[in-house]
Amino acid sequence: MPGIYVMAIITLVVSTGLWGGLLYVLSGRNCRYLWLLLPGLPLSALVNLAVKRPLAIVVGQAAGIPPHMGLETPLWFMIYLFMLAPVFEEAIKLLPLPLPFVRRLLVSPLAALWAGMALGIGFGLGEAAYLAYGIAQAPQYANLPWYLFTGYLGERLLVCFVHGVMTAVLVTGLQRGKAWGALGYLAAVGLHALLNLGAALFQLGLIPAWGVQLTLLAALILLAVVFEWLRRRAAQMAEVAHPPDEVVYFRR
Repeated sequence: MPGIYVMAIITLVVSTGLWGGLLYVLSGRNCRYLWLLLPGLPLSALVNLAVKRPLAIVVGQAAGIPPHMGLETPLWFMIYLFMLAPVFEEAIKLLPLPLPFVRRLLVSPLAALWAGMALGIGFGLGEAAYLAYGIAQAPQYANLPWYLFTGYLGERLLVCFVHGVMTAVLVTGLQRGKAWGALGYLAAVGLHALLNLGAALFQLGLIPAWGVQLTLLAALILLAVVFEWLRRRAAQMAEVAHPPDEVVYFRR
């Protein structure tokens, strides 16, 4: 078995245990949200194979732009390719929402937060598996031992969390109404673009490898702040909707 597959299995187990466990604890030890990890698993492969890749090829061929031009690629086409992932990946994460057992969970901002987190984490797990398959097809990686892919483990572990937060932004917006849903989608796309910015600049040779890690860390901190804000806001709205019973003390 290729080493990347071994590391992918480790990554999926660790990521599921860590983020699934966090989701279980924060949602009040509610197992129903863990089931929402499953619908997101095939969505990364689906959006890459059926949407992003065909759109990149069709537009590139129509414009007469050969692949792998690097910095000589027209700026508009660079931006187009860069935005394919944020625009379409955030949209496809909504694919499971019409399912009855998913819609039943979107009854409150707090439930929408946990449902969005679960769908995003599931997408991140599927993306980790899809990327591992792609790496395994490259001959230069075929014979490397599994322990040389620790960078893959660390990156995918973090990306699963940020996918969860981005989807939570979108789903909690939708729970509030169509206008808020549109704003939530734009916010998720913007956060996704920020997350991918370092890798895009590295591929163009504009920043060193450590710069990618720095931008990923900055995006992680930002998304952790966003998550905590969403959680506090949803909890406050839950208290307003269902205030605790007042306790009256009588003196005799």
